[in-house]
Amino acid sequence: MNQIGRIYLVGLPASGKTTIGKQLAEHFGVQFIDLDAEIVKVVGQSIPEYFGFQGEGNFRIKEKETLRNLGSANEQFVMATGGGAPCFHFNMDHMNEMGTTIFLDVSPGDLALRILGQGVEKRPLFKSYDQQDLIQEVRDLAERRHSFYNEAKIKIRDNRITLDKVISYLKS
Repeated sequence: MNQIGRIYLVGLPASGKTTIGKQLAEHFGVQFIDLDAEIVKVVGQSIPEYFGFQGEGNFRIKEKETLRNLGSANEQFVMATGGGAPCFHFNMDHMNEMGTTIFLDVSPGDLALRILGQGVEKRPLFKSYDQQDLIQEVRDLAERRHSFYNEAKIKIRDNRITLDKVISYLKS
């Protein structure tokens, strides 16, 4: 088995973190971890429910604790982080110290189309936007978060990120 250590995928919602993450984990024969799914297990509520009852501040604390606990308990994995995870509580610094961070950098226009295609109801952050407003909201979110994402060790800027592309970046 290849020793890949801890790989953290970061990027905006719909950038492909979960899809690529599952493929990478299978390729390397390691565990795939979806940080948001792990938080749901910890808090016993969906993320929108937890946000609604406990607020974003409490959610971000649970996110930080879960991220650190998973990293400490596992030496090898591929993790899809939530889109906001790198932006709070020095999580990006922590992930860079613990393993390899990969920023999946997809254009806001493509992300908006993906979100619309998947159904905005699956993305609580965007459910109240129509198509034009959604594109602008994704652009605004990208502007606020890119400084954190750009701290990643590997940056892949492409609207069609594939498993082969990610593997080639990991090898270089």
